[in-house]
Amino acid sequence: MKKGLVSIITPVYNGEDFLDRCIKSVLAQTYQNWELLLIDDGSVDDSTRIIEAYLADDRIKLLKNESNSGIPATRNKGIVNSSGEYIALLDQDDEWFPDKLQKQVQVFNEQGNVYGLIYSNLEVRYDNGDVTERKKEIEPEPTISDNLELMLLRNLISSPTVLIKKEVLDEVGLFDNSIKWGGDDYDLWIRIAHKYKFFYIDEVLSIRYEHQQNYSADKKRMMFRTIELAEKYIREFGVNPDIKKRLKSNHYYRFGIESLKKREMLTGVSYILKSIFVSKQGIKELVKTIRNRF
Repeated sequence: MKKGLVSIITPVYNGEDFLDRCIKSVLAQTYQNWELLLIDDGSVDDSTRIIEAYLADDRIKLLKNESNSGIPATRNKGIVNSSGEYIALLDQDDEWFPDKLQKQVQVFNEQGNVYGLIYSNLEVRYDNGDVTERKKEIEPEPTISDNLELMLLRNLISSPTVLIKKEVLDEVGLFDNSIKWGGDDYDLWIRIAHKYKFFYIDEVLSIRYEHQQNYSADKKRMMFRTIELAEKYIREFGVNPDIKKRLKSNHYYRFGIESLKKREMLTGVSYILKSIFVSKQGIKELVKTIRNRF
């Protein structure tokens, strides 16, 4: 393990439309002590050719899976073959602002061994290019136990915003290869939250693109799988089971709001009402939405 080195893990599958943008955002980082591991997961487009054009920079490495293995296994292959003290995740269709790594490594240098994971806000951009929004993530709780409870209620973190100590992954394990529905990152965040504090930078340091090729397109399926995942860890970690109702209420409410944004009015209203009937958490979320709106 090379001290101060950031290993950037990027799974690649038919990413020819995005890879140039993604790689250039790494090259533009003000913190230059990094390696970029691009792991091709059976692409049938020009992804490999695009990557090969950057291999003159010896910090950029191309790995290949023998067959399509999925994101968790592909991320794990990158981590196993990495040399860095830190691990960063950057999907092929996302990008970073230039000071992303600099600011996060600085926190680790200043805070010593207090934190295991750092995350930040991000900008969301959409297919048509007309609409962007700044997503303010939720600040973590100050204690490990309270932050774990918060994480079980909802996923606070978008993967392109994180920087993780490699030694943390050595302790809690890598991504779960069996999770095929897009919750592999949330599963890992929960396991880290069980052992470590999180640090939050209240700045936009990453950009996530939302489009038809996003892996997390089926929001409803993800909602129910996320609830199941959190309930599993509530049992495993001995967390107060009363949190289950708040968990469901929170996810129903968020799914309802997303449905309303897509003009799926009947679905949206029904899930918001469902959220309110399950727990007072739904009422709290509705009040927050009204306050923020008006």
